[in-house]
Amino acid sequence: MVLRPSTQKVIYKTVEQWHWFDCPRQLGTNSPDTPNGNAVTEKIDLEVGDVVLAMSDGVIDNLWEHEIVASILKSIKEWESGKHPEAHKGDLTGGRNGGMRAAAQDLIEAAKEIALDPFAESPFMERAIEEGLASEGGKLDDISVVAALCVKNEG
Repeated sequence: MVLRPSTQKVIYKTVEQWHWFDCPRQLGTNSPDTPNGNAVTEKIDLEVGDVVLAMSDGVIDNLWEHEIVASILKSIKEWESGKHPEAHKGDLTGGRNGGMRAAAQDLIEAAKEIALDPFAESPFMERAIEEGLASEGGKLDDISVVAALCVKNEG
């Protein structure tokens, strides 16, 4: 997912790839899915300040897109203002100097909160119901996030 904080919009989102419900394609060591056969590559026009997110299904099964956007924007705002407990002096613009690590951690915590809530409404629960399955709450799963801030190369 690519987020443009200046417009508060998602400018790119990959299409989820599934074998069947609750069985996503995975590029891992014990998976039949392979990068050559299953990876999707696309070119996206990025701007300075854009945030690129790579997230496991433990995030997108528990948080809707607008919640992901809100979490990242809130984290960046707290970082820039110096209110985040890990923000130090220096250029904090857009999440520089550690802000993306903090934003990723905040997103992990938000997903974990829903995953552990048996009464939460979640994207996974909604999809399960669409498949005719009884489901409530979040989905406990691996939760991983990599967040990267696009900056201008000064070299």
